Amino acid sequence: MNDKTKARPMTVDDLQDLYGELRGSRSAPAIMDARAFFLERQWADSHTKLNEAYEKYRESRQRILRQDPEKEVDAKAKDRDRQVRRLQRKQDKAREIIQKFESYLPQLERLAEKEKAKEESKAATATVTPAEQHAEQHAEQHAEQHDDDASDVQDTPPVAQDRQIVSKDSIDEAFLNQFSVLIGDRQLEFVSGRFDFQPLTDPQDVISDAIYLLRKGDRCMMIHAETLPDDSGSDDSAKLLCVDIAKAKNRVELSPNAMVRLSQKRKLVLLLTKVG
Repeated sequence: MNDKTKARPMTVDDLQDLYGELRGSRSAPAIMDARAFFLERQWADSHTKLNEAYEKYRESRQRILRQDPEKEVDAKAKDRDRQVRRLQRKQDKAREIIQKFESYLPQLERLAEKEKAKEESKAATATVTPAEQHAEQHAEQHAEQHDDDASDVQDTPPVAQDRQIVSKDSIDEAFLNQFSVLIGDRQLEFVSGRFDFQPLTDPQDVISDAIYLLRKGDRCMMIHAETLPDDSGSDDSAKLLCVDIAKAKNRVELSPNAMVRLSQKRKLVLLLTKVG
C-alpha cells in the first residue's frame, strides 16, 4: 500500500486532502499556499511552503512519537487498554501524515529542479551572438526613424516556441461552458488540465491579444486583453481592455503594472499552450 502511494504521482487533490486532515493546525495555512503554487505550476514555491508545513507538523508530533504507550499509561488505570490503543492510534496517524509529506516533498523537489534546468537551458540558448546584436541594433535604429508612428503600448517579449499564447478563437464553446459551471479551485484545475499558467513578474510580460485567467472572489474568469482603440477616450493608452470571454459585459481596463500586481497576489496568470 505504501509503495503504491509513493509510486503514484501527486496531484493537487493530495494537497487538498492533506489540508483537510490538518485543518485548524499550524501547518494548514502553509499547505494551502503550497496547493495554490502547485496549481500555478510554481514548483519551487510549492515545495518551500509544503516543507514549512512539514517542519511545523513534525515538531508538533515529536512528543507523541517519542512516547511508549505501554509505559506511558498507568498500569493501574481502569481503562488502561483503551488509553494505550488511543495513543497508538495517534502515533499511527502522525506517522501516516509524515509519510505523506515525505512522499510529496521529493516529487515537488524534482519538478522544481526540472523547471530550473529548463529555464537555465532557455537562458543559455537566448545568449545574443554578435550577428544577432548587430541585427538588434539595426532594428532599434529603424524604430527610432519611425518613432512618430510608434504605438504607446509597450513591446512584449517573444514567447518561447514550445509554448505559445492562447488566442480567443482557440477556446471552444464546449470548454467555456464546462468552465463556467465550475467554481473557484475546480475552475483552476479544469483550465490547468489544458493550458499552462505563466505568472507576470514584469510589465513587459504583459501581452495584448492574449487570454488570462483572473480570480475574483470564489470565481475565475478567462479574460481577453486587447489594446484600447485610439478613440477610446482613455487617459492611459498603455492600458488594456480586459473582457470576460464568457460574459462580454464584464470588462475592465488594466495597466500592465496593475496586471503584474494582480499576478503577484496570485490572482492573474497568462495562459499558454502546454508543452508537448
